[in-house]
Amino acid sequence: MTALRRAGLVLGTGYALFFFSETVFWAVWRPDEEPHGRLLAWLLYSLMGYLTLAVIRHCRVGDAWALLLAGAFFGWIGEGVFAMTVFGDPSMPFPFTIAWTALAWHGPISLLVGWYALGLALREPGPGPTLALALGLGVFWGVWGFGWLAEIPPVGATPEIFLLHAAVTTGCLALAHLAIGAGRPESFRPSRLGLGIASALVLGFFAAFTVPTVPIAPLVLLPLLGILALALRRYRSGRHDTSLLAAFAAPIRRRNLLALAVLPLSASLVYAIAIDALPPSRAVHLLLAAATSLAGLVLFVLALSRSARRRA
Repeated sequence: MTALRRAGLVLGTGYALFFFSETVFWAVWRPDEEPHGRLLAWLLYSLMGYLTLAVIRHCRVGDAWALLLAGAFFGWIGEGVFAMTVFGDPSMPFPFTIAWTALAWHGPISLLVGWYALGLALREPGPGPTLALALGLGVFWGVWGFGWLAEIPPVGATPEIFLLHAAVTTGCLALAHLAIGAGRPESFRPSRLGLGIASALVLGFFAAFTVPTVPIAPLVLLPLLGILALALRRYRSGRHDTSLLAAFAAPIRRRNLLALAVLPLSASLVYAIAIDALPPSRAVHLLLAAATSLAGLVLFVLALSRSARRRA
């Protein structure tokens, strides 16, 4: 039974991270996507989610600032080891890609908001926090999805297909948060075997694929992860005796899960209004990417600063 709960926690965390990092990012089901591709991506995010949970637990991450640092770890593992976009991308040159998308999206949006803040909102006595978060995330999703229509080639769908895709994937997100709750995250302790296997998979991929493809990868990624290790070590030696996983011990409220329906509805409504009233514009993605990258970088620097002051 413990193994099943642990699997639910890891797979639920992986899906929540996958949902916000991939499903919301790409906005629609792309024409070149295959179902098995999404399944493999979910498993990959579950691997990264397991390691991120281990970091949260080991470093006693106890507040949102420290969680931003754990989010940077999650983002840089995904974008540095597997996607390899940290080192430059056709749409954005290095070193700007250090922030986009790891610090701009994966850390603050996927982990801090989509996993943690939404998880707390679903446990509140009333549906208000869930409604507010779902509405804000839905508007963002709809606007970002509209921006894909200006890309070459355009990535889009009819409003009806957008709604269907958003509703199904959000329903899976609700199940994922239920699985996280059933997995008792407050009692999570990674095993040595699990950590060994997960770390070996990441390091093996890095050595076999990332470094041969991008020879400068160790010179960029290892110092970044070293900075995180030092900062998180300072948080670990601070005042928090337990991690913020303890906040997930409360049960999820069913009416809050129903309030989550606002997320696909608001996203689809914004998307439909935008494509009906506005011409496609690349400025949508450029502005949002610039704004989230700057905000993510500033938040990351503030989190580092707070860790330094805590040590002092």
